[in-house]
Amino acid sequence: MFLHQACNNDVAAVTQGEWFFVARLTSFVRRHPLAMISLAMVGTLAGVGTWVYWTQVRVPYVEVSFLVPSAPELAPSGPDQTVYRIDASRSSVSYQVTEELAGAERDAVGTTQGVAGDILVDAADPSASEVGPIVVNVQQFTSDEELRDQRLQHDFLQSKDFPLATFDTTSIEGLPGTIEDGTAYEVTLTGDLTVKETTAPAKRTGTVTRDGGWLAVQATADVLMSTFDVGPIRLLGMVSTADEVRLTIDAVAVDTASADPPSAVVAPQREVAVGEGPSFASEIQPIIEEKCASCHAPGEVGALYWEVETAGDAVPVASGLGLVVQTGYMPPWHATDVGVPLQGDPSLSQDQIDAVVAWADAGGPLDVDPATPLRATNEVVPDIRPDLEVALPEPYDGSEATPNDYRCFILDPGFTEPTWLTGHQFVPDQVEITHHATMFRLPKERRADAEARDAADEGPGWQCFGQPGGRQFGGWAPGSNPANYPDGTGLRFEAGEAVIVQMHYHFAHTAPPDQSKMVFELAPGTLAENDATLDPIEYDVYLGPAEIPCRSDQTGPLCDRDTVIAELVEEFGGGGAAIPEALMGLCGAKLSDFEDMTDGTASADCTHRARHGGEVLFAAGHMHERGATFRMTINEGTPDEKILLDIDNWDFSWQRGYSPVETITIERGDEIHIECSWDRSRKPQVEPRYITWAEGTEDEMCYSTLAVIDRDG
Repeated sequence: MFLHQACNNDVAAVTQGEWFFVARLTSFVRRHPLAMISLAMVGTLAGVGTWVYWTQVRVPYVEVSFLVPSAPELAPSGPDQTVYRIDASRSSVSYQVTEELAGAERDAVGTTQGVAGDILVDAADPSASEVGPIVVNVQQFTSDEELRDQRLQHDFLQSKDFPLATFDTTSIEGLPGTIEDGTAYEVTLTGDLTVKETTAPAKRTGTVTRDGGWLAVQATADVLMSTFDVGPIRLLGMVSTADEVRLTIDAVAVDTASADPPSAVVAPQREVAVGEGPSFASEIQPIIEEKCASCHAPGEVGALYWEVETAGDAVPVASGLGLVVQTGYMPPWHATDVGVPLQGDPSLSQDQIDAVVAWADAGGPLDVDPATPLRATNEVVPDIRPDLEVALPEPYDGSEATPNDYRCFILDPGFTEPTWLTGHQFVPDQVEITHHATMFRLPKERRADAEARDAADEGPGWQCFGQPGGRQFGGWAPGSNPANYPDGTGLRFEAGEAVIVQMHYHFAHTAPPDQSKMVFELAPGTLAENDATLDPIEYDVYLGPAEIPCRSDQTGPLCDRDTVIAELVEEFGGGGAAIPEALMGLCGAKLSDFEDMTDGTASADCTHRARHGGEVLFAAGHMHERGATFRMTINEGTPDEKILLDIDNWDFSWQRGYSPVETITIERGDEIHIECSWDRSRKPQVEPRYITWAEGTEDEMCYSTLAVIDRDG
């Protein structure tokens, strides 16, 4: 049910202008009284350009191995001591968490048999008994929904990098003075639980029973998912979980002197009901090929969660497919019909939803060969023509010591005269470490400054958190397609302009050398012809403040705004303090406006004057994970009012641009009103914290982009 959120066909629909482009800085300075600190503000925005898909892990999903994990072995030191080794074929570890799914509450349960460990029993002195490290393969967790399992493994447990969890026992309470076979003794095991990169105290309570050659252990532990950064899970409009999860071990350990536990377990098999349902060939296959295949085909971004290549691939996830379409979670579309009609709504019709649900309820029956190929039938944006390729000057060797590395590189396309682009594409070399990339136009007169920064920093490029200089014109995140500009439009590069690519590398567990590149499609024809026939695309950013006080029932040092601002300055430089103040000044807001917003929700708005006139290409919003609603309105409260975009249930993982169906034009100077709201419950905090405008994941934004085609430019 945790179906992937970043669908490639939706990206394709908006590659003409989805990215969050920074406005022309000189124009911004001329039009706003706070220009002296706007540079710091725009600088922080540079890293925002590709927040799309930020929450997704950037590595292919790994096929699960059902080998039993290795655990440190114990050895007896006397005749009265016996070592019992967990027999994975007769044992299991499970999780149980309360889950609200499509409005209904239930318990989600997942189980793995990938468990190993030794228990030493001292019959003469039970208090000298030991429990060795218990190792659990979390990749093997299996529930009643394959889509849940894949999403849990990939995004929350990140089990490709952290396949094992470990419980190290430090003390045992409740052991008897003598041990009798067949008697269950209540015990408490205290120790440390390690999940991913976090180790925290945990306590298991349960029973232990010995019967000659085997030992049975049943114990539970209640822990918080947030402690180990695996939850609570929030997929808005679909599922949410409690923070508390119950872990249960039900193990049988055998005497190592007389038995040898198996080294592998059998992969679990889900029961698949077979009943009468809609024809797959005539009803379900066309829906999957039109609405799903382009996102979930092999090699596409949705394949991380569900890979669909043949009809047989749909059967194991039939139940999940029925659920996600019934709730409207898939295919995703977050704009409401309050505003102007918008292009590209991928939603299913009610008849299509009913057909998928009925097919799922019947167990996903097939009336075609399971090997029947499924091919996308929806329109896909074509690749750009690779007229020019420019790679990083040399490979960059990063370091795991800097897990989040912002690095800028100069790419020189060698334009000796003004040149029009009609498309561009960023091609990552090492996808696993490339979190995102943003591209900026570097004016000829600023080239020397950029080269000086490059020369002053050891190795290729330079560290460049924030604005590296120039105007942003593109961005990349995993799953994005080439940027194909609408017919008759383009971007005009001046002679001598170069490109700065700002890379955000994420070196979690590896740091291979990277030499990514840019590909450009150049407009055919002469410069004079292109100047006469191509209209420029203009991208403008409109911002609002973001101030979210702690709830009235929350306390702590980080509930103090000044403390948070000081922390932001330390992390992001002077912009950490300048940006929140600048935005309130820009929008006529005061801190007192937010003081009473202490119920966990907050809102802000701001009115701007349009910096460019033209035909609206797309509108887009951006907030972080506590975003709740977003709206952009032109000329609010006038006869010319138009709501360009209204989102009443913000989802951080679906930050696409929305293009109007009808031609809508705006004039330079028209009012652009943006409204943002936030809800703390959408991403609970371990430590209460005042939230203000900044780039970190614990911070927030009220950020929007409006792209227009300047037909008169």
